[in-house]
Amino acid sequence: MKYIGLLFSLLFITCLNLSLNAQQKGVSGKVLDDKGEALAGVNVVLKGTRLGTSSNHDGQFSLDNVKNQDILVFSFLGYITKEVQASSNMQVVLQEDAKLLNEVIVTTQKRSQSNIEVPAAVSALSGNNLSALNIQQLDELSEYIPGMQMQLQSPNNPSYVIRGVTSDDGDSRSQPRVSVFQDGISISRSRGSVVELFDLERIEVVKGPQGTLFGRGAEIGALHIVRHKPVNTLGAEVTLGYGTHNQKLVTGFVNTPIVKDRLLNRFSFNYNDRDGFIKNLSGGDLNGKNTWAIRNSTRLFGGEKTIADLILDYQHDNYPGTSFKNGQYAPAGGNTDPNTMADLEQGKNLYIKRNVGGAGLLIDHTINPNWKFSSISGFRAFDSDESFDADGTAAPILWVSEKAKGTQLSQEFRFNYDNKENFSGFIGASYFYENNSQEVPMRINEQSLYPAYISPVLKKMLTEQFAATGFLSEEQIAGIANMLFPSIPTLTDGKPNYVTNIPDIRATLEQVFSAQMGMPLKLEQIFAGLPAATRQQLIGTIDLLSKHPINAYHEEFSKNTGINNAAEFFADGTYKITSRLGLTAGFRLSYENQKGSYEAAASSQPSIFGQLMNGSPNLLNPVSDGKISASKDYFSYVGRLALNYMFSRNNIYASVSRGRRPGVVSILPSQTTYLQPEIIWSYETGIKGNVLKGSLNYDFTMFYYDWNHFQTTSLKTIEGSLTPQYQADDAGKAHSFGIETGLRYRFFPQLSAFANYAYIDGKFNEKDEDGNPQEYAGNRFRLTPKHTFSVGVDATIPLRTGQTIFFRPAYSYKSQVYFEDENAELLSQDGYGLFNYTAGVGFKLNKEAYCEISTYGKNALDKKYIIDAGNSGNTIGMPTFIGGSPSQFGVQIKVGF
Repeated sequence: MKYIGLLFSLLFITCLNLSLNAQQKGVSGKVLDDKGEALAGVNVVLKGTRLGTSSNHDGQFSLDNVKNQDILVFSFLGYITKEVQASSNMQVVLQEDAKLLNEVIVTTQKRSQSNIEVPAAVSALSGNNLSALNIQQLDELSEYIPGMQMQLQSPNNPSYVIRGVTSDDGDSRSQPRVSVFQDGISISRSRGSVVELFDLERIEVVKGPQGTLFGRGAEIGALHIVRHKPVNTLGAEVTLGYGTHNQKLVTGFVNTPIVKDRLLNRFSFNYNDRDGFIKNLSGGDLNGKNTWAIRNSTRLFGGEKTIADLILDYQHDNYPGTSFKNGQYAPAGGNTDPNTMADLEQGKNLYIKRNVGGAGLLIDHTINPNWKFSSISGFRAFDSDESFDADGTAAPILWVSEKAKGTQLSQEFRFNYDNKENFSGFIGASYFYENNSQEVPMRINEQSLYPAYISPVLKKMLTEQFAATGFLSEEQIAGIANMLFPSIPTLTDGKPNYVTNIPDIRATLEQVFSAQMGMPLKLEQIFAGLPAATRQQLIGTIDLLSKHPINAYHEEFSKNTGINNAAEFFADGTYKITSRLGLTAGFRLSYENQKGSYEAAASSQPSIFGQLMNGSPNLLNPVSDGKISASKDYFSYVGRLALNYMFSRNNIYASVSRGRRPGVVSILPSQTTYLQPEIIWSYETGIKGNVLKGSLNYDFTMFYYDWNHFQTTSLKTIEGSLTPQYQADDAGKAHSFGIETGLRYRFFPQLSAFANYAYIDGKFNEKDEDGNPQEYAGNRFRLTPKHTFSVGVDATIPLRTGQTIFFRPAYSYKSQVYFEDENAELLSQDGYGLFNYTAGVGFKLNKEAYCEISTYGKNALDKKYIIDAGNSGNTIGMPTFIGGSPSQFGVQIKVGF
């Protein structure tokens, strides 16, 4: 009996152990949204503990050491947190959180967060927002993102402006201030940064110094374009459009699971073509568009913990030329309004041709619930050729090309850590290499250039020579100068005037003085009373300039090259001091080697004016002894420190950060200039959030920036060039104060409205750091309106018949902008506003398929304005102006499943 009792005891203990082991084996399941689609990245945590995991790409999860009666907490951004009792083969459905519908999930801090949770000024537009607003190119973002302006002369000449600071220099030796990224890969070099906006997940614009997060080019902010990746369902969409100016649009995607749950593919495409807005009397039209782009994204799942994305993209642009229209000389039968017809003498030889493409390999691997590893490998190349009429007239004064090429390689390795409780952050290293060049051929008819630029220069030179002698009165000098160099218009009734010979200055002066004295006189006799040295210099100048034939054609070129290598180490993290109070800190250390080169051969058609006045066969580009180069190493750091307090869905924060723009190695035959890196200290505070039960999204930001060694480009006289040239320059100290605010209110699910406002007062200081007066003292930053605002409505109304009608009007305004740091009123645009809209109807074709028919208007009220002024023509005293887009209307039909 004793042994039977012992046997039962052993059996009981064994069964109990087996039961306990079975209960502790763990649970597994799948997380879906309310549409039945798998949700990846959902946090699954055992309630009251730090034990947790995340759902994989197929929504699957498993968690060990969990009993069947335990409570699991499922949380995911944009969805209502849900507590569920653990069981075998769980299927959990999460509902979208209506309170968070106005928030956008971003990866600004290298992890998925709501834009509200980031302690920095982040503006984000989801792919649905971009589609609803019919945003198809980068400059259209300006109307919806406070503090950002985007000027787009052409795909070859963009200007990115964030909080008053412009990044647009095409010189291959310069460095960007604003980083432009695609899927974590920098595409910031200006000639290769413009991309078509199609099939996007979202666009993030992060303002203020962001070097810690986005690298060496993000001194004043970053623009991050996140493209759609393949998903695990078969789907496709195509949009066809036709509009005014013969505009044709075809865009869409095809998403295909090749091997379900393992290998997925998404092919996206875009074609956009329209005629030019401006008629060119010399042939063709101007300010048109022709571009097509393709992208293929392949996603491979290497088990449950690894995802690899291979993205290949290519874009081809073949635009007609840009209308750089002269503001002084009108075309025959026309006027000088930049928004009307032009007469640019090269006709159809004016164009923009550009090829740009790249490859990206993104790998994400989950090491364990706390650690993740990411690798981002990038390659990019561009080749552009722009031909433009720099003087903006029918005269063959200055026909210029710009041929830019570039290749870049980048690699980033990053480890992300999240203890699921009070700390998250990342640490990593990166390498960046680029090799860029810019070649600028110039063709000049000097017979046409003479009345436009040379004659006034010679007149001034001789006047100064006479004045220095004291031999004649100002009135006499003016009379002689006007006689020798009479004012000749560059064009008469739209037709060019040509001068084939420089006047015989010696003979003319001898005739004038001989007639006055009543006897024949030579110059040596006329100026006999002057000191010998002064007399010889004056007569030498007169003889040098007298009686020379002027060339009908002159051609020369220059080429600059920039090679950059950069290695960086970075770290950033957020520590939750309490459940609401967080401290974020980060830094980035950089080593850079920059090499700049310059090359300009002696022209095979020597310039008569270059020879006479500079002793050079070139007129504009100083001749070099082959390719000359210089290089410099830089070591630098940037960083940020931010404190934020979250209460409900509201975030109040303050930050201080240091930004840096790399130095510039600018080399010319006469000198090499090493511009110091531009340094900015930023001080920012703001509050943003979601109130009124999620109906109102708001953000408010104030900032102050303080710069040292502010880099700009300005017209400088350089040795070996007859005309001043735009050169990189250190403008000294500058500052900026600004306010940005945005509101979005949802009256009810079918109707919402938004309003944005930005105030920016960015100026150059009166004195530099040494107390010396500055060249641009008190001037405003170029391309920076002091006030901007936009308002809009989104009305989407379902009908009883199953259709949905929508109407989305928007109005945006910007105050006066100057196009150059000199702040000349001539080179400015007064304040103006633009009205846009989209409207249409959407309906289901069946359970899976849908259709949408819409109409749109851009600049619907046909407001006349300019987008740029000055340009290359300003170097020869002939500034040009570019008109903005006139009204555009069209219809689109979208079909998908």
